[in-house]
Amino acid sequence: MVPASAQSQTTLTGAIQFSTNSTGASTGADYWNTLGGDSAWDLWLALNADATAPVNGPSDAQSGISIPLQAGKSYKYYIFAYPYSAFSVNGLNLFFDGNNSTPVISVFGALNSASFLPNSSSTFTLQFTPIAGAGKSFYSSDGVIAVLTGYDFNSPATPPGNVCQPDAFAPGDAACLFGSFTLQVWPAAVLSLSQTNGSPGTKITLTGSGFAASETVEIYAGHIGAPPLFTSTTSDASGAFAVTAREPQHPYGPMDVYAVGVSSHKLGAATLSVTPVLIMDPGSAAPGASTAANVFGFGAGETVDIYWNNPRQLLGAATANGEGSSALTITIPANASPGIDGVIGIGQTTKAIGLGEVVVE
Repeated sequence: MVPASAQSQTTLTGAIQFSTNSTGASTGADYWNTLGGDSAWDLWLALNADATAPVNGPSDAQSGISIPLQAGKSYKYYIFAYPYSAFSVNGLNLFFDGNNSTPVISVFGALNSASFLPNSSSTFTLQFTPIAGAGKSFYSSDGVIAVLTGYDFNSPATPPGNVCQPDAFAPGDAACLFGSFTLQVWPAAVLSLSQTNGSPGTKITLTGSGFAASETVEIYAGHIGAPPLFTSTTSDASGAFAVTAREPQHPYGPMDVYAVGVSSHKLGAATLSVTPVLIMDPGSAAPGASTAANVFGFGAGETVDIYWNNPRQLLGAATANGEGSSALTITIPANASPGIDGVIGIGQTTKAIGLGEVVVE
């Protein structure tokens, strides 16, 4: 639990919701924001699921937001958007402290799902100008870190459904799209990584400071409370630590890493870019023999084509799971050259490329 007595704060000043493809890139079709007087549909925020306690609105001129967020507290907002057209993946950008031209939290996820990922693809400013996503789920400023700990967006078939129109909280002609997002605000510590990108399984040194002396620090990958990257470590007398851990399985793209002080409730945050890799098992085989191509760090659910490098030929395809991992048994080509040969995986959605190698006997 974050201590409620903390006084540091930041201010949430904008939000834009939009449809994306499966990699988080905006489709440019459906978008709603908390900025009145423009061509976008209005995005309504409320403190409860039936929208009887609205945060903004009910007129277009009142669609703007300015919400103080205090360290030590958690904030949940229900969001409602007028249904425009069908889509299956959606993104959310959040803006803080009056800078509504640069999103500092950018995520995307499937409709009707509470699972979301940081988004570094093409998104929008609050004014609906194309811009790259922040690629992270947290915002650090003036001694606090605001973390997006929950986000989902749902079809209108699920209650509460029909709760608003484009310009007013009221029963209307069409059921609303709706969902929620949750921000938890922490006193800030410092976390840094020995490298900014790497494939699952890579050893990474994590360094922290600003924690309490000799306290347990839990380190999480992806989301706070998810299975930890490293179960725990202990800070020294100055509140610092350094620990080495292997990067966990995670889909291609940015991955947030969090260090949480168990007694101080301070938080350090950093971002790591996950890159693909192929691990062959066994790592040596004769022509005509079989080996498994284990793929890691590709897009969640995407098809990965597996190629022998020389001479280049398609060996088959694997389908990645939700963590971007899979395995495919391949046959070493009869014309493979003796020695080290490359195996290549190409994600058919992300276009990400992972490399592996086999020693041909």
